[in-house]
Amino acid sequence: MTALRSVAANLQNWRHRRGMSVSALARAAGVSKSTVSELERHHGNPSLDTLWALARALDIPLGFLFSDHDVENVLRIVRHDDASVVTLEQPGYLARLMAAVDANGEIEVYVISMEVGVRRESDSHGFGVMEHAIVVEGEVEIGVGGDTARLGSGDLITFAADQPHSYRAHGGPARIVSIHQYPRSRPPAGAADDDEPEADEQG
Repeated sequence: MTALRSVAANLQNWRHRRGMSVSALARAAGVSKSTVSELERHHGNPSLDTLWALARALDIPLGFLFSDHDVENVLRIVRHDDASVVTLEQPGYLARLMAAVDANGEIEVYVISMEVGVRRESDSHGFGVMEHAIVVEGEVEIGVGGDTARLGSGDLITFAADQPHSYRAHGGPARIVSIHQYPRSRPPAGAADDDEPEADEQG
């Protein structure tokens, strides 16, 4: 899906979620009704300022206009070359949106280095925890539940970390940036995982 097509689908989806008409969204964002209509039909070439205005009017982060935020999707892979290009105007500058996260809880960021053949097994990190891992060097095989994916440099995987998962360096050393996202409100210790460790482990 191209960046403009993603914007069109997400703009309409969020407008409907907010219960706003095209006219109401246009007024709130300070843009013309035709601009909103054209964008939702995959037409036009919106400036970043226009997209920011629409995001603010919808009360969402800008990134939500470029990527899917289906909370039921617990396994999501983003290939580097397939990620939405957020910068639509400036030549010579390229920003790819790998994940847009509403950081309404604690976030931990780890840099993980692995030697070739090393496999890291991890149990559940607790109720509601999501993990986002970007491979920055090498190739890594990641298993989540019954699914397995092999990622190369620049690829990202997002998954629900409340289940067993594993990392394995494939073909050589690897380095990963791993982000753990905790929900704002978590159940009391023992409510979901009686044997949940007090301190989460990396990976």
